[in-house]
Amino acid sequence: MQRYLSISNLSNTKFRRYTGVTRLTFDISVLIIKEYDRQTKVKEGRPCKLPIEDQLLMLFEYYRENRTFFHLGASYGLSESNAYRTIIKIEDILMQSGYFRLDGKKALLTDKKIKTIIVDVTETPAQRPKKKEETKKQLKDLQNKKGNIVEKRNVIPIKFN
Repeated sequence: MQRYLSISNLSNTKFRRYTGVTRLTFDISVLIIKEYDRQTKVKEGRPCKLPIEDQLLMLFEYYRENRTFFHLGASYGLSESNAYRTIIKIEDILMQSGYFRLDGKKALLTDKKIKTIIVDVTETPAQRPKKKEETKKQLKDLQNKKGNIVEKRNVIPIKFN
């Protein structure tokens, strides 16, 4: 069940609409993962039953559609935990390659002068439920003049025979 084969014949624009990345980026990612697999000789655990293209496609579907691991696993014939492990593994390989790493926050401070900063501070009113008259009366009954709460108890007399 190779899902990549079903979308591999799409045009470049439709491929990008489906995956969120260009075909070139997808192919580079596949090459990086294959090279990583070739270099790592120690394979721990059972190998994934999905080909690398489908594993990468599952990662991009997770990013693009924000699907849960349960739904991804069901689509690809995996368990929820296996889908999670596969996505984390592919993410780590791509991050370690250095091609897909974003600059850190310190990169913003070097050789770039910020001229204007725009901050959106608009406030939106929060809708809160209004207290009913009954609850206001109950609160007034429970408080005495000093503001202390007085306990009111319903006492039911019990008769013993």
